[in-house]
Amino acid sequence: MKIFISVDMEGIWGVASPAHVNSDTSEYQRMRKLMTKEANIVIEEAFKNGATEVIVNDSHDNMDNLLIEELDPRAQLISGSPKPLSMMQGIDNTFDGIIFIGYHTRCGTPNGVFNHTYMGTTISRIFINRKEVGECGINAGVGGYFGVPVIAIAGDDLLASQALEEIGGIETIVVKKAVGRYVAHNLSYNDLKKTYEQKLKKVFLNIGDYPIVEYEGNITMDIEFMIEVKAENVMLLPQAKRINERTIRIESEDYLELFMLFRTCMVLAGAIR
Repeated sequence: MKIFISVDMEGIWGVASPAHVNSDTSEYQRMRKLMTKEANIVIEEAFKNGATEVIVNDSHDNMDNLLIEELDPRAQLISGSPKPLSMMQGIDNTFDGIIFIGYHTRCGTPNGVFNHTYMGTTISRIFINRKEVGECGINAGVGGYFGVPVIAIAGDDLLASQALEEIGGIETIVVKKAVGRYVAHNLSYNDLKKTYEQKLKKVFLNIGDYPIVEYEGNITMDIEFMIEVKAENVMLLPQAKRINERTIRIESEDYLELFMLFRTCMVLAGAIR
């Protein structure tokens, strides 16, 4: 059994303050350790429950946060950026399941800890086939392209609700309750470990029962930006269509192609302040 783990930071147990995710602070160095520690819990449970190979993709910011020297030595790590598949780099059709940890709610979610969608200062909302999605829904589509289901996701309680909405009946692991954008009520560490152990045992026993997110036909993605000039710059991409002042649409019959167009839109939008 081969497992892919995508690890973001904002939804990690203990992460709440802006200083926690700012690489210029000493607090960030502490959070790198917590991020690695939580990844290790998941890796341990995966191997305990039958995994023969685990690949971890560092999926936060510059994607070089996880401490490889402290990571479970049985796991392989993909680190650094830019990555063609971003938070899903390394996924292919040889995997049996995907686990998202440290994930967060989409932009605009009331009280969601660090709520944003891919680029916090750039993107306001994203819709796939007119349905609003966050990072978990977008990334689940990449897994689905290769026929691999998302089997579990971990983050705050509001993220858990959104994941069920965007992906379907996967296992949700709540490591903290969202109180505000920069406030979280964290589980005790003992309860954190127990929750992971109980949830992941169930996941691996029923790994064939989780939904695969697959898109068919002509797939549309509408991207609403924070300011109109970002949409204007994205119009340099021939495939982009302007829907309104702040929104562009891209479309394709191939989800992976759509995802790569989305990545291009982010680069173009991010070049304008």
